[in-house]
Amino acid sequence: MNPVIALVCVLTFVHYVCAQMRGPVLALYAAAHGATPTGVGVILGAHMAVAAAGSIPLGRAADLIGRRALLLAGTAMTSVSSLLLPLVDTEPALAIVYGLAGLGVAAFTPSAMSIVGDVAAPGAAGRAYAWYATAHYGAIGVGPFVGGVIAQYGGPRTVFVVAGVMAAMTLGLGLTLAVPRPAGIQRPAAGFVEIRANTSVWAGWLLAASGLLTQGVVFTFFPLLADQRGMTPVAIGLVFLILGVANTAARIPAGWLVDRTKSTVPYAVGGVLTSAIATALLPHAATGLSLWSLVAVFGATGGLAGVAIGVALAAAAPAARGLVMGGYSTALYLGLAIGSFAFGPLIARHGYATGFEAGAAASGLVALAAAGLWLRPYRKAKPT
Repeated sequence: MNPVIALVCVLTFVHYVCAQMRGPVLALYAAAHGATPTGVGVILGAHMAVAAAGSIPLGRAADLIGRRALLLAGTAMTSVSSLLLPLVDTEPALAIVYGLAGLGVAAFTPSAMSIVGDVAAPGAAGRAYAWYATAHYGAIGVGPFVGGVIAQYGGPRTVFVVAGVMAAMTLGLGLTLAVPRPAGIQRPAAGFVEIRANTSVWAGWLLAASGLLTQGVVFTFFPLLADQRGMTPVAIGLVFLILGVANTAARIPAGWLVDRTKSTVPYAVGGVLTSAIATALLPHAATGLSLWSLVAVFGATGGLAGVAIGVALAAAAPAARGLVMGGYSTALYLGLAIGSFAFGPLIARHGYATGFEAGAAASGLVALAAAGLWLRPYRKAKPT
């Protein structure tokens, strides 16, 4: 593996372990200090909203100022926000501080993804993004567990302090990161005006949002459905463990497949459509092997699509790669938010099956629209 990519993967893993170990603990911490469920939603929502809003401008800044500077700034904001959390306990203060944490994610992610695209060897972008995604999603799985263990023995404030110290310690490692100038780019970084007509970029953003929409539905509402059916918390946790392991494990072979076939669109669109079908079937699956198999398919196809979308976007506009990856991050957060917020009222009125099926249908339609955008240049070029 390229040593720069290896170092980015290490920094990404540590950064996201620090970021993810706070979330579940923060919800309990806020509730223990009098926050209502609505207040907890506002606190956690502030993080997502700032991350979504900040990703595009901070991705653009990575093009202009430099990838490493933004990556280190994001790590610093994660450290500072973590160390501030133990000092506040009211709903407004927690929302402000956790919003700052969202700014750290928005600065870090587009820069890290851009560096991977910048230094990946020709014909090896799929494997490069597969390693990055494995580090990222592996940390998302490990972080909450680590936070829970520390909270059980040391309390929530200890979790925040440990996360802040760990993030600060990685800054020194980040200073050793040598980021070369992207090959073949001799002019100043392109702005949004230069990618607004790039159908490949818009297709990738749309597909990323549609893929995360179903994840928003599943992660938000499946625990409620499972609880209604009498599943224990351990059984519910096992379902999400299977989903996460399948998603992470699929990424390395997905990268090899993308590089081997030199194709991204079929895997990106096919992965999202298959995940949508699995989402529609989830409320109808019995517990046990059939349910575990279905969530494994959901996780694995999401991992396949994620790698393919990342590779496609990295190649779509090299001169504006930071901006493009910032838009990618925004699309992911928006997809999650829409999946979480839009289908709750439908489920409350018509039941889980209808809500999951509607979410799957919306995801599938957006995925097909994205496929149409990707194919538009080929249709125009076809002789009449």
